[in-house]
Amino acid sequence: MGAAPSLADAPTDGSTITITSDESWSSSLTLNGSVTIASGATLTIDSNTDIATSSSITVSNGGNLIIDSSIINAQEQMDWLAMDDISAQITIPLQGTGGEVSIKFTFKDSLVENILKAGFTGSELSSQSGEDAQFTTNLEQGVTEVSINLSAAGWLAVKITEVDIVESGTGSSVEDIRSLQYSGLKAGAVATWSLNVMEGGSLLSSQSSISDVDLVCFGTCTLNQTTMQSFEPIDLSDSGIITLIDSNLNGSIDDEDIKSLSGAEVNWDATTTGSGGNTDRWIIERIGQKVTTPLPGVLIQLVELGYWNESKTVTTDSNGMFTLPSRIIQWMDSSGEVHNESARIENISFNRASAWGDFTGPLGLLGSDDITLSLDLPMISVMSVEIDDESDANVGDSVSVTAKVKNDGAAATIALTCTDSNGVDVSTLPIYIPVEAGAQSTTTVQFTWTQYSSGEESITCSPLIPSAFEDFENLVLTEQSSANSSSMKWIAHVDSGTNMAIWLMAAIIVGIGALLAFTKKGGEVEEESTESSQETEETEESETAESEEEVVEEDS
Repeated sequence: MGAAPSLADAPTDGSTITITSDESWSSSLTLNGSVTIASGATLTIDSNTDIATSSSITVSNGGNLIIDSSIINAQEQMDWLAMDDISAQITIPLQGTGGEVSIKFTFKDSLVENILKAGFTGSELSSQSGEDAQFTTNLEQGVTEVSINLSAAGWLAVKITEVDIVESGTGSSVEDIRSLQYSGLKAGAVATWSLNVMEGGSLLSSQSSISDVDLVCFGTCTLNQTTMQSFEPIDLSDSGIITLIDSNLNGSIDDEDIKSLSGAEVNWDATTTGSGGNTDRWIIERIGQKVTTPLPGVLIQLVELGYWNESKTVTTDSNGMFTLPSRIIQWMDSSGEVHNESARIENISFNRASAWGDFTGPLGLLGSDDITLSLDLPMISVMSVEIDDESDANVGDSVSVTAKVKNDGAAATIALTCTDSNGVDVSTLPIYIPVEAGAQSTTTVQFTWTQYSSGEESITCSPLIPSAFEDFENLVLTEQSSANSSSMKWIAHVDSGTNMAIWLMAAIIVGIGALLAFTKKGGEVEEESTESSQETEETEESETAESEEEVVEEDS
Protein backbone atom coordinates (compact mmCIF):
# COMPACT_ATOMS: atom_id res chain seq x y z
CA MET A 1 0.00 0.00 0.00
CA GLY A 2 1.33 3.44 -0.99
CA ALA A 3 1.88 6.20 1.52
CA ALA A 4 -0.99 8.61 2.11
CA PRO A 5 -0.39 12.17 0.75
CA SER A 6 0.76 14.77 3.24
CA LEU A 7 -1.20 17.96 3.82
CA ALA A 8 1.26 19.79 1.49
CA ASP A 9 0.74 17.47 -1.48
CA ALA A 10 -1.38 18.74 -4.38
CA PRO A 11 -5.00 17.62 -3.96
CA THR A 12 -6.20 15.18 -6.61
CA ASP A 13 -9.79 14.61 -5.50
CA GLY A 14 -11.28 18.13 -5.63
CA SER A 15 -10.48 18.88 -1.99
CA THR A 16 -9.03 22.08 -0.46
CA ILE A 17 -5.69 22.39 1.32
CA THR A 18 -3.77 25.26 2.96
CA ILE A 19 0.01 25.45 2.83
CA THR A 20 1.34 27.04 6.01
CA SER A 21 5.10 26.42 5.61
CA ASP A 22 7.60 26.35 2.75
CA GLU A 23 6.90 23.47 0.34
CA SER A 24 8.12 22.27 -3.07
CA TRP A 25 6.36 20.27 -5.79
CA SER A 26 9.21 18.79 -7.79
CA SER A 27 7.55 15.83 -9.50
CA SER A 28 5.08 15.92 -12.37
CA LEU A 29 1.59 15.96 -10.97
CA THR A 30 -2.07 16.74 -11.54
CA LEU A 31 -3.77 19.33 -9.37
CA ASN A 32 -7.48 18.76 -8.84
CA GLY A 33 -8.83 21.00 -6.10
CA SER A 34 -8.03 24.26 -4.35
CA VAL A 35 -4.73 25.31 -2.77
CA THR A 36 -4.24 28.33 -0.48
CA ILE A 37 -0.74 29.56 0.39
CA ALA A 38 -0.93 31.18 3.81
CA SER A 39 0.97 34.22 5.04
CA GLY A 40 4.65 33.42 5.66
CA ALA A 41 4.60 30.31 3.46
CA THR A 42 6.21 29.75 0.05
CA LEU A 43 5.18 27.10 -2.48
CA THR A 44 7.73 26.31 -5.20
CA ILE A 45 6.55 24.44 -8.31
CA ASP A 46 9.50 23.20 -10.38
CA SER A 47 7.78 20.37 -12.22
CA ASN A 48 5.29 20.03 -15.04
CA THR A 49 1.77 20.26 -13.68
CA ASP A 50 -1.65 19.62 -15.19
CA ILE A 51 -4.50 21.57 -13.65
CA ALA A 52 -7.99 20.10 -13.62
CA THR A 53 -10.98 22.22 -14.63
CA SER A 54 -12.25 24.58 -11.87
CA SER A 55 -9.13 24.12 -9.74
CA SER A 56 -7.38 27.08 -8.16
CA ILE A 57 -4.26 28.34 -6.41
CA THR A 58 -4.61 31.34 -4.09
CA VAL A 59 -1.65 33.26 -2.66
CA SER A 60 -2.73 35.04 0.52
CA ASN A 61 -1.38 38.32 1.89
CA GLY A 62 2.20 37.49 2.94
CA GLY A 63 2.30 34.24 0.93
CA ASN A 64 4.58 33.47 -2.03
CA LEU A 65 4.37 31.27 -5.13
CA ILE A 66 7.45 30.44 -7.22
CA ILE A 67 7.10 28.69 -10.59
CA ASP A 68 10.50 27.67 -11.90
CA SER A 69 11.24 25.94 -15.22
CA SER A 70 7.81 24.38 -15.33
CA ILE A 71 4.97 23.86 -17.78
CA ILE A 72 1.61 24.53 -16.16
CA ASN A 73 -1.20 23.40 -18.47
CA ALA A 74 -4.91 22.89 -18.21
CA GLN A 75 -5.77 19.19 -18.09
CA GLU A 76 -8.62 19.87 -20.51
CA GLN A 77 -7.69 22.43 -23.14
CA MET A 78 -10.33 24.26 -25.17
CA ASP A 79 -8.39 26.43 -27.59
CA TRP A 80 -9.10 27.93 -31.02
CA LEU A 81 -8.02 30.50 -33.55
CA ALA A 82 -10.76 33.09 -34.10
CA MET A 83 -10.96 35.54 -36.99
CA ASP A 84 -10.79 39.11 -35.74
CA ASP A 85 -10.94 40.75 -39.16
CA ILE A 86 -12.85 40.17 -42.39
CA SER A 87 -9.80 38.53 -43.99
CA ALA A 88 -7.12 36.27 -42.56
CA GLN A 89 -4.30 33.94 -43.52
CA ILE A 90 -2.96 30.86 -41.79
CA THR A 91 0.27 29.02 -42.70
CA ILE A 92 0.54 25.23 -42.28
CA PRO A 93 3.98 23.55 -41.98
CA LEU A 94 4.57 20.45 -44.19
CA GLN A 95 7.09 17.64 -44.41
CA GLY A 96 8.04 18.60 -48.00
CA THR A 97 7.26 15.17 -49.53
CA GLY A 98 5.16 16.73 -52.28
CA GLY A 99 2.22 15.19 -54.10
CA GLU A 100 -1.38 15.51 -52.99
CA VAL A 101 -1.81 17.48 -49.83
CA SER A 102 -5.11 17.84 -47.93
CA ILE A 103 -5.75 20.32 -45.14
CA LYS A 104 -8.83 20.08 -42.92
CA PHE A 105 -10.13 22.81 -40.59
CA THR A 106 -12.57 21.89 -37.80
CA PHE A 107 -14.75 24.74 -36.49
CA LYS A 108 -15.87 25.30 -32.94
CA ASP A 109 -19.39 26.10 -34.14
CA SER A 110 -21.01 24.92 -37.35
CA LEU A 111 -20.97 27.64 -40.02
CA VAL A 112 -24.03 28.58 -42.03
CA GLU A 113 -23.94 29.34 -45.75
CA ASN A 114 -22.38 32.57 -47.03
CA ILE A 115 -20.37 33.22 -43.88
CA LEU A 116 -16.91 32.04 -44.98
CA LYS A 117 -14.96 31.74 -48.21
CA ALA A 118 -11.56 30.05 -48.11
CA GLY A 119 -8.89 28.49 -50.30
CA PHE A 120 -5.18 28.12 -50.90
CA THR A 121 -3.29 31.36 -51.39
CA GLY A 122 -3.32 32.24 -55.08
CA SER A 123 -6.43 30.20 -55.86
CA GLU A 124 -10.09 31.20 -56.03
CA LEU A 125 -11.80 31.16 -52.65
CA SER A 126 -14.88 28.94 -52.33
CA SER A 127 -17.82 29.05 -49.93
CA GLN A 128 -17.50 26.91 -46.79
CA SER A 129 -20.16 25.79 -44.33
CA GLY A 130 -20.85 23.11 -41.75
CA GLU A 131 -18.58 21.79 -39.02
CA ASP A 132 -15.37 21.60 -41.10
CA ALA A 133 -13.72 22.64 -44.36
CA GLN A 134 -11.26 20.63 -46.48
CA PHE A 135 -8.73 21.94 -49.02
CA THR A 136 -6.74 19.75 -51.44
CA THR A 137 -3.87 20.60 -53.80
CA ASN A 138 -0.80 19.04 -55.47
CA LEU A 139 2.61 20.33 -54.47
CA GLU A 140 6.15 19.79 -55.69
CA GLN A 141 8.57 17.97 -53.50
CA GLY A 142 10.44 20.25 -51.14
CA VAL A 143 7.52 22.63 -50.43
CA THR A 144 7.55 22.89 -46.64
CA GLU A 145 4.54 25.11 -46.00
CA VAL A 146 1.26 26.15 -47.53
CA SER A 147 -1.02 29.10 -46.77
CA ILE A 148 -4.80 29.28 -46.75
CA ASN A 149 -6.68 32.55 -47.09
CA LEU A 150 -10.01 33.20 -45.42
CA SER A 151 -12.63 35.87 -46.12
CA ALA A 152 -15.66 36.12 -43.87
CA ALA A 153 -18.76 38.31 -43.74
CA GLY A 154 -19.59 37.17 -40.22
CA TRP A 155 -15.99 36.88 -39.15
CA LEU A 156 -16.75 36.74 -35.42
CA ALA A 157 -18.34 33.31 -35.89
CA VAL A 158 -15.25 31.68 -37.48
CA LYS A 159 -13.29 29.76 -34.83
CA ILE A 160 -10.86 27.00 -35.87
CA THR A 161 -10.26 24.37 -33.18
CA GLU A 162 -8.30 21.71 -35.12
CA VAL A 163 -6.01 21.58 -38.15
CA ASP A 164 -5.41 18.12 -39.70
CA ILE A 165 -2.91 17.41 -42.49
CA VAL A 166 -2.74 14.53 -44.95
CA GLU A 167 0.53 14.57 -46.89
CA SER A 168 1.42 11.72 -49.30
CA GLY A 169 -1.19 9.56 -47.63
CA THR A 170 0.14 10.18 -44.13
CA GLY A 171 -2.10 12.02 -41.69
CA SER A 172 -1.16 14.21 -38.74
CA SER A 173 -2.68 16.88 -36.55
CA VAL A 174 -1.25 20.20 -35.44
CA GLU A 175 -0.71 19.65 -31.74
CA ASP A 176 -1.10 23.30 -30.73
CA ILE A 177 -2.84 25.46 -33.32
CA ARG A 178 -1.75 28.55 -31.38
CA SER A 179 1.83 27.82 -32.49
CA LEU A 180 0.96 28.33 -36.18
CA GLN A 181 1.82 31.46 -38.10
CA TYR A 182 -1.29 33.50 -38.83
CA SER A 183 -2.64 37.01 -39.44
CA GLY A 184 -6.18 38.30 -39.02
CA LEU A 185 -6.77 35.60 -36.42
CA LYS A 186 -6.53 35.62 -32.66
CA ALA A 187 -5.86 32.79 -30.25
CA GLY A 188 -8.86 32.14 -28.04
CA ALA A 189 -9.75 29.68 -25.33
CA VAL A 190 -11.72 29.01 -22.20
CA ALA A 191 -9.73 29.66 -19.04
CA THR A 192 -10.39 26.52 -17.02
CA TRP A 193 -8.49 27.25 -13.78
CA SER A 194 -7.57 30.29 -11.70
CA LEU A 195 -4.44 31.68 -10.07
CA ASN A 196 -5.19 34.41 -7.50
CA VAL A 197 -2.42 36.54 -6.01
CA MET A 198 -4.08 38.62 -3.33
CA GLU A 199 -2.91 42.05 -2.20
CA GLY A 200 0.31 41.53 -0.21
CA GLY A 201 1.01 38.19 -1.91
CA SER A 202 3.65 37.52 -4.59
CA LEU A 203 4.18 35.41 -7.71
CA LEU A 204 7.55 34.81 -9.41
CA SER A 205 7.56 32.78 -12.61
CA SER A 206 10.87 32.08 -14.36
CA GLN A 207 11.55 30.18 -17.60
CA SER A 208 8.09 28.64 -17.50
CA SER A 209 4.89 28.30 -19.51
CA ILE A 210 1.38 28.82 -18.15
CA SER A 211 -1.78 28.28 -20.18
CA ASP A 212 -5.58 28.38 -19.98
CA VAL A 213 -5.46 30.38 -16.75
CA ASP A 214 -7.44 33.23 -15.25
CA LEU A 215 -4.66 35.14 -13.46
CA VAL A 216 -5.69 37.73 -10.88
CA CYS A 217 -2.76 39.73 -9.52
CA PHE A 218 -3.77 42.16 -6.78
CA GLY A 219 -0.32 41.76 -5.22
CA THR A 220 3.11 41.64 -6.90
CA CYS A 221 3.73 39.46 -9.93
CA THR A 222 6.95 38.99 -11.91
CA LEU A 223 7.04 37.05 -15.18
CA ASN A 224 10.65 36.43 -16.26
CA GLN A 225 11.12 34.52 -19.52
CA THR A 226 7.61 33.18 -19.14
CA THR A 227 5.08 32.37 -21.83
CA MET A 228 1.37 32.62 -21.20
CA GLN A 229 -1.10 31.14 -23.68
CA SER A 230 -4.89 31.19 -23.90
CA PHE A 231 -5.47 33.27 -20.82
CA GLU A 232 -8.01 35.73 -19.50
CA PRO A 233 -6.56 39.26 -19.40
CA ILE A 234 -4.39 39.50 -16.29
CA ASP A 235 -6.44 41.47 -13.76
CA LEU A 236 -4.49 43.91 -11.56
CA SER A 237 -7.45 45.81 -10.09
CA ASP A 238 -6.15 49.02 -8.46
CA SER A 239 -3.39 47.50 -6.35
CA GLY A 240 -1.49 45.01 -8.50
CA ILE A 241 2.08 45.45 -9.73
CA ILE A 242 3.28 43.32 -12.63
CA THR A 243 6.77 43.22 -14.14
CA LEU A 244 7.35 41.51 -17.50
CA ILE A 245 10.92 40.59 -18.46
CA ASP A 246 11.66 38.92 -21.82
CA SER A 247 8.27 37.20 -21.68
CA ASN A 248 5.59 36.32 -24.21
CA LEU A 249 1.90 36.90 -23.57
CA ASN A 250 0.54 34.97 -26.52
CA GLY A 251 -3.19 34.52 -26.71
CA SER A 252 -5.28 36.69 -24.45
CA ILE A 253 -8.85 35.57 -25.01
CA ASP A 254 -10.12 39.15 -24.84
CA ASP A 255 -9.08 42.52 -26.31
CA GLU A 256 -6.13 43.16 -23.99
CA ASP A 257 -3.36 41.19 -22.29
CA ILE A 258 -3.54 43.07 -18.97
CA LYS A 259 -6.39 45.07 -17.47
CA SER A 260 -6.23 47.33 -14.45
CA LEU A 261 -7.74 50.24 -12.59
CA SER A 262 -6.04 53.51 -11.66
CA GLY A 263 -3.38 52.80 -9.04
CA ALA A 264 -2.04 49.59 -10.56
CA GLU A 265 1.42 49.40 -12.13
CA VAL A 266 2.60 47.69 -15.31
CA ASN A 267 6.33 47.37 -16.09
CA TRP A 268 6.65 46.01 -19.64
CA ASP A 269 10.23 45.72 -20.88
CA ALA A 270 11.33 46.06 -24.51
CA THR A 271 11.95 42.33 -24.96
CA THR A 272 8.45 41.27 -23.93
CA THR A 273 5.84 40.62 -26.63
CA GLY A 274 2.06 40.57 -26.37
CA SER A 275 -0.72 38.87 -28.24
CA GLY A 276 -0.35 41.48 -30.98
CA GLY A 277 -2.77 42.54 -33.69
CA ASN A 278 -5.86 44.23 -32.31
CA THR A 279 -5.07 43.09 -28.76
CA ASP A 280 -3.73 45.92 -26.60
CA ARG A 281 -0.88 45.21 -24.22
CA TRP A 282 -2.61 46.81 -21.26
CA ILE A 283 -5.54 49.04 -20.40
CA ILE A 284 -6.52 51.16 -17.40
CA GLU A 285 -10.25 51.32 -16.73
CA ARG A 286 -12.21 53.88 -14.73
CA ILE A 287 -15.22 52.37 -13.00
CA GLY A 288 -17.95 54.46 -11.42
CA GLN A 289 -16.65 58.01 -11.86
CA LYS A 290 -19.09 60.31 -10.05
CA VAL A 291 -20.12 63.63 -11.55
CA THR A 292 -21.84 65.96 -9.06
CA THR A 293 -23.71 69.21 -9.74
CA PRO A 294 -25.50 71.68 -7.41
CA LEU A 295 -28.99 70.70 -8.65
CA PRO A 296 -31.01 67.72 -9.85
CA GLY A 297 -31.84 67.62 -13.54
CA VAL A 298 -28.65 69.20 -14.85
CA LEU A 299 -27.86 68.13 -18.42
CA ILE A 300 -24.19 67.33 -19.09
CA GLN A 301 -22.88 66.61 -22.57
CA LEU A 302 -19.64 64.61 -22.61
CA VAL A 303 -17.52 63.89 -25.68
CA GLU A 304 -14.46 61.77 -26.56
CA LEU A 305 -15.11 59.28 -23.80
CA GLY A 306 -12.90 56.25 -23.47
CA TYR A 307 -11.33 53.98 -26.05
CA TRP A 308 -13.94 54.64 -28.74
CA ASN A 309 -14.25 58.45 -28.30
CA GLU A 310 -17.93 58.12 -27.47
CA SER A 311 -20.34 60.98 -26.80
CA LYS A 312 -22.94 60.87 -24.04
CA THR A 313 -25.53 63.23 -22.56
CA VAL A 314 -26.43 62.50 -18.94
CA THR A 315 -28.88 64.00 -16.44
CA THR A 316 -28.09 64.27 -12.74
CA ASP A 317 -30.39 62.46 -10.31
CA SER A 318 -32.33 63.79 -7.31
CA ASN A 319 -29.02 64.18 -5.47
CA GLY A 320 -27.47 66.15 -8.32
CA MET A 321 -25.23 63.20 -9.20
CA PHE A 322 -24.54 60.86 -12.11
CA THR A 323 -22.25 57.80 -12.10
CA LEU A 324 -20.55 57.13 -15.42
CA PRO A 325 -20.27 53.55 -16.68
CA SER A 326 -16.90 51.84 -16.86
CA ARG A 327 -14.59 53.08 -19.62
CA ILE A 328 -10.96 52.74 -20.71
CA ILE A 329 -9.00 55.90 -19.95
CA GLN A 330 -5.46 54.82 -20.90
CA TRP A 331 -3.99 51.97 -22.92
CA MET A 332 -0.86 50.67 -24.64
CA ASP A 333 -1.57 49.25 -28.07
CA SER A 334 0.10 46.16 -29.52
CA SER A 335 2.93 48.25 -30.99
CA GLY A 336 3.80 49.77 -27.61
CA GLU A 337 2.27 53.23 -28.08
CA VAL A 338 0.47 54.69 -25.05
CA HIS A 339 -2.86 56.46 -25.60
CA ASN A 340 -4.98 58.58 -23.26
CA GLU A 341 -8.63 59.46 -23.55
CA SER A 342 -9.42 63.12 -24.17
CA ALA A 343 -12.83 63.22 -22.51
CA ARG A 344 -14.20 66.70 -22.01
CA ILE A 345 -17.35 68.49 -20.93
CA GLU A 346 -18.94 69.95 -24.04
CA ASN A 347 -21.99 71.51 -22.42
CA ILE A 348 -23.67 71.98 -19.03
CA SER A 349 -27.20 73.34 -18.88
CA PHE A 350 -30.10 73.65 -16.45
CA ASN A 351 -33.52 74.49 -17.90
CA ARG A 352 -35.94 73.40 -15.20
CA ALA A 353 -36.29 76.97 -13.94
CA SER A 354 -37.19 78.41 -17.33
CA ALA A 355 -39.28 81.17 -15.71
CA TRP A 356 -35.96 82.69 -14.66
CA GLY A 357 -33.95 81.49 -17.67
CA ASP A 358 -31.64 78.71 -18.78
CA PHE A 359 -28.33 78.45 -16.95
CA THR A 360 -24.99 76.96 -17.93
CA GLY A 361 -21.70 76.00 -16.30
CA PRO A 362 -17.98 76.09 -17.07
CA LEU A 363 -16.60 73.59 -19.58
CA GLY A 364 -13.29 71.73 -19.71
CA LEU A 365 -11.61 68.33 -19.42
CA LEU A 366 -13.50 65.62 -17.56
CA GLY A 367 -10.47 63.82 -16.11
CA SER A 368 -10.82 60.50 -14.32
CA ASP A 369 -11.31 61.54 -10.67
CA ASP A 370 -14.73 62.16 -9.16
CA ILE A 371 -15.65 65.68 -10.17
CA THR A 372 -17.96 68.42 -8.89
CA LEU A 373 -19.26 70.81 -11.53
CA SER A 374 -20.64 74.27 -10.91
CA LEU A 375 -23.48 76.22 -12.50
CA ASP A 376 -23.53 79.92 -13.26
CA LEU A 377 -26.72 80.84 -11.35
CA PRO A 378 -28.20 84.22 -10.36
CA MET A 379 -27.67 85.43 -6.79
CA ILE A 380 -30.52 87.78 -5.94
CA SER A 381 -30.82 90.39 -3.15
CA VAL A 382 -33.79 92.72 -2.67
CA MET A 383 -32.00 95.82 -1.47
CA SER A 384 -34.93 98.15 -0.75
CA VAL A 385 -38.65 98.83 -1.22
CA GLU A 386 -39.57 102.52 -1.04
CA ILE A 387 -42.94 104.28 -1.30
CA ASP A 388 -42.44 107.22 -3.62
CA ASP A 389 -44.91 109.49 -1.73
CA GLU A 390 -45.48 108.55 1.90
CA SER A 391 -48.37 111.01 2.39
CA ASP A 392 -51.60 109.57 3.70
CA ALA A 393 -53.70 107.93 1.01
CA ASN A 394 -57.34 107.04 0.72
CA VAL A 395 -58.39 103.41 0.79
CA GLY A 396 -58.77 102.18 -2.80
CA ASP A 397 -56.26 104.64 -4.19
CA SER A 398 -52.91 103.55 -5.68
CA VAL A 399 -49.45 104.67 -4.62
CA SER A 400 -46.19 104.34 -6.57
CA VAL A 401 -43.47 102.09 -5.14
CA THR A 402 -39.83 101.60 -6.21
CA ALA A 403 -37.90 98.37 -5.53
CA LYS A 404 -34.16 97.94 -5.92
CA VAL A 405 -32.84 94.43 -6.81
CA LYS A 406 -29.19 93.39 -6.89
CA ASN A 407 -27.88 90.34 -8.80
CA ASP A 408 -24.38 89.08 -7.98
CA GLY A 409 -24.68 86.10 -10.37
CA ALA A 410 -25.82 85.17 -13.86
CA ALA A 411 -28.50 87.19 -15.65
CA ALA A 412 -32.10 86.19 -14.92
CA THR A 413 -35.63 87.38 -15.55
CA ILE A 414 -37.32 87.23 -12.16
CA ALA A 415 -40.60 88.47 -10.66
CA LEU A 416 -41.35 90.08 -7.29
CA THR A 417 -44.46 89.57 -5.20
CA CYS A 418 -45.47 91.59 -2.14
CA THR A 419 -47.35 90.94 1.11
CA ASP A 420 -48.66 93.12 3.92
CA SER A 421 -47.58 93.06 7.55
CA ASN A 422 -49.74 89.98 8.13
CA GLY A 423 -48.16 88.08 5.25
CA VAL A 424 -51.23 88.42 3.05
CA ASP A 425 -50.72 89.17 -0.65
CA VAL A 426 -51.38 92.79 -1.52
CA SER A 427 -52.73 94.22 -4.73
CA THR A 428 -49.97 95.45 -7.04
CA LEU A 429 -49.88 96.37 -10.66
CA PRO A 430 -48.41 94.37 -12.28
CA ILE A 431 -49.50 91.48 -10.06
CA TYR A 432 -46.11 89.82 -10.63
CA ILE A 433 -43.54 92.59 -10.86
CA PRO A 434 -40.99 91.73 -13.61
CA VAL A 435 -37.30 92.43 -13.03
CA GLU A 436 -34.63 92.03 -15.70
CA ALA A 437 -31.83 91.22 -13.30
CA GLY A 438 -28.66 91.59 -15.37
CA ALA A 439 -25.49 89.75 -14.41
CA GLN A 440 -23.51 91.54 -11.70
CA SER A 441 -25.87 94.52 -11.71
CA THR A 442 -28.47 96.45 -9.69
CA THR A 443 -31.93 97.12 -11.16
CA THR A 444 -34.78 99.36 -10.01
CA VAL A 445 -38.43 98.74 -10.88
CA GLN A 446 -41.60 100.73 -10.22
CA PHE A 447 -45.09 99.44 -9.57
CA THR A 448 -48.29 100.56 -7.84
CA TRP A 449 -49.79 99.36 -4.59
CA THR A 450 -53.50 99.59 -3.83
CA GLN A 451 -54.75 99.05 -0.28
CA TYR A 452 -58.39 98.17 0.50
CA SER A 453 -58.35 98.53 4.28
CA SER A 454 -57.62 101.51 6.49
CA GLY A 455 -54.87 101.99 9.01
CA GLU A 456 -51.08 101.90 9.14
CA GLU A 457 -49.63 99.37 6.66
CA SER A 458 -46.32 98.44 5.00
CA ILE A 459 -45.35 95.86 2.36
CA THR A 460 -42.60 93.27 2.05
CA CYS A 461 -41.40 92.25 -1.44
CA SER A 462 -39.40 89.15 -2.38
CA PRO A 463 -38.65 87.09 -5.53
CA LEU A 464 -41.16 84.51 -6.76
CA ILE A 465 -39.11 81.27 -6.64
CA PRO A 466 -39.47 78.63 -9.42
CA SER A 467 -40.25 75.17 -8.06
CA ALA A 468 -36.86 73.89 -9.27
CA PHE A 469 -35.17 76.22 -6.74
CA GLU A 470 -37.58 75.71 -3.83
CA ASP A 471 -35.26 73.37 -1.94
CA PHE A 472 -32.14 75.20 -3.07
CA GLU A 473 -32.92 78.85 -2.34
CA ASN A 474 -29.46 79.35 -0.85
CA LEU A 475 -28.04 78.83 -4.35
CA VAL A 476 -29.95 81.77 -5.85
CA LEU A 477 -30.88 84.08 -2.94
CA THR A 478 -28.69 85.93 -0.49
CA GLU A 479 -29.65 86.44 3.14
CA GLN A 480 -31.21 89.72 2.02
CA SER A 481 -33.86 88.00 -0.07
CA SER A 482 -36.64 90.47 0.81
CA ALA A 483 -37.09 94.11 1.83
CA ASN A 484 -39.77 96.06 3.76
CA SER A 485 -41.25 99.41 2.89
CA SER A 486 -41.91 102.11 5.48
CA SER A 487 -45.39 102.31 7.00
CA MET A 488 -48.01 104.68 5.63
CA LYS A 489 -51.57 105.62 6.66
CA TRP A 490 -54.59 104.62 4.60
CA ILE A 491 -57.75 106.71 5.30
CA ALA A 492 -61.27 105.41 4.76
CA HIS A 493 -63.91 107.54 2.83
CA VAL A 494 -67.10 108.76 4.74
CA ASP A 495 -69.63 105.94 4.70
CA SER A 496 -71.63 106.46 1.46
CA GLY A 497 -74.69 104.65 2.90
CA THR A 498 -75.15 107.28 5.68
CA ASN A 499 -74.74 110.14 3.20
CA MET A 500 -77.40 108.73 0.99
CA ALA A 501 -79.85 108.39 3.88
CA ILE A 502 -79.36 112.07 4.80
CA TRP A 503 -79.90 113.19 1.24
CA LEU A 504 -82.97 110.99 0.93
CA MET A 505 -84.45 112.42 4.12
CA ALA A 506 -83.85 115.96 2.89
CA ALA A 507 -85.41 115.15 -0.45
CA ILE A 508 -88.46 113.66 1.21
CA ILE A 509 -88.94 116.74 3.43
CA VAL A 510 -88.57 119.11 0.48
CA GLY A 511 -90.91 116.97 -1.55
CA ILE A 512 -93.57 116.95 1.13
CA GLY A 513 -93.33 120.75 1.48
CA ALA A 514 -93.65 121.23 -2.25
CA LEU A 515 -96.59 118.90 -2.39
CA LEU A 516 -98.42 120.77 0.37
CA ALA A 517 -97.76 124.10 -1.26
CA PHE A 518 -98.94 122.81 -4.59
CA THR A 519 -102.12 121.37 -3.07
CA LYS A 520 -103.05 124.71 -1.43
CA LYS A 521 -102.46 126.75 -4.54
CA GLY A 522 -104.47 124.33 -6.59
CA GLY A 523 -107.61 124.92 -4.41
CA GLU A 524 -107.48 128.70 -4.90
CA VAL A 525 -107.23 128.40 -8.65
CA GLU A 526 -110.22 126.10 -8.80
CA GLU A 527 -112.39 128.55 -6.79
CA GLU A 528 -111.54 131.47 -9.03
CA SER A 529 -112.23 129.39 -12.09
CA THR A 530 -115.73 128.46 -10.82
CA GLU A 531 -116.75 132.09 -10.16
CA SER A 532 -115.56 133.18 -13.59
CA SER A 533 -117.52 130.44 -15.22
CA GLN A 534 -120.75 131.41 -13.46
CA GLU A 535 -120.36 135.06 -14.54
CA THR A 536 -119.83 134.03 -18.12
CA GLU A 537 -122.92 131.84 -18.13
CA GLU A 538 -125.10 134.65 -16.73
CA THR A 539 -123.84 137.13 -19.36
CA GLU A 540 -124.47 134.66 -22.16
CA GLU A 541 -128.04 133.99 -20.92
CA SER A 542 -128.82 137.80 -20.74
CA GLU A 543 -127.50 138.38 -24.25
CA THR A 544 -129.64 135.50 -25.57
CA ALA A 545 -132.85 136.88 -24.00
CA GLU A 546 -132.21 140.34 -25.39
CA SER A 547 -131.68 138.88 -28.87
CA GLU A 548 -134.90 136.89 -28.70
CA GLU A 549 -136.86 140.04 -27.69
CA GLU A 550 -135.49 141.95 -30.70
CA VAL A 551 -136.60 139.24 -33.09
CA VAL A 552 -140.22 139.27 -31.72
CA GLU A 553 -140.45 143.01 -32.15
CA GLU A 554 -139.39 142.80 -35.80
CA ASP A 555 -142.01 140.15 -36.54
CA SER A 556 -144.70 142.37 -35.10
